[in-house]
Amino acid sequence: MLSLALLIALAAGIVACGPTAAAAETPLVVGVRDDIVNFGFLNETTGKYYGLEIDLAKELASRLGRSGVEFVTVTPATREEILQSGQVDCLIACYSISEEREELFDFSAPYYSDDTVFMVQTSSRFERWMDLGGMTVGVLAGSNTGELVTEVMAVYSYEGVTLAEYDTYQALSNALERGDVDAVCMDGCIAQAYMNDDRAYLPGSLATQHYGVATAKGSDLSAQVAQAIDEMLADGTVDAYVDKWD
Repeated sequence: MLSLALLIALAAGIVACGPTAAAAETPLVVGVRDDIVNFGFLNETTGKYYGLEIDLAKELASRLGRSGVEFVTVTPATREEILQSGQVDCLIACYSISEEREELFDFSAPYYSDDTVFMVQTSSRFERWMDLGGMTVGVLAGSNTGELVTEVMAVYSYEGVTLAEYDTYQALSNALERGDVDAVCMDGCIAQAYMNDDRAYLPGSLATQHYGVATAKGSDLSAQVAQAIDEMLADGTVDAYVDKWD
């Protein structure tokens, strides 16, 4: 009987350890941005990604016991489909937490918070949000910025703005430079990469965005990621990355 009990215990141990052993041989596949300086940026010369979210992904993979990390470039227009289809294990891609998104995915605690702002050319002489009534505002396709602009303008009864969507932040910046749009709206940490002496932010914040790591709804990975991010927030790892890249 003792031998049988021992065999059962050993078998149970093998089953319990199986997923962990398998995970250790598997890289964490992370959807990241390749066009946001200091967050997720791909250096085409070196072929390497750099930024706060890249460092965060590497540390997350290590704490999950993975063999490494594999990066997949995503955009606001593609990231949700890529996560839902299982092409990546998680998103660390300036993806802000919202009630609508929480219905689709699980999120870790926020690792970064930022304000959404309007940026204009100083030559436009716009000084306040209300100056944008009836104007054209450029936003990134696939982001929630357009919805925020529409909602806030409606709340304050400003004359409706026309939204113009662009596929990249560089295209947004170019549109502002050419005068195709009267203002652009994006998160402050992104806007700073396109700020220059001929541009200014309009006073105030449109909304505060909280970036979290997104995983498939109800997946086994969700709890592991949430715990790892909680630990990184508690032990100062996240703060160190923010200080490094801010």
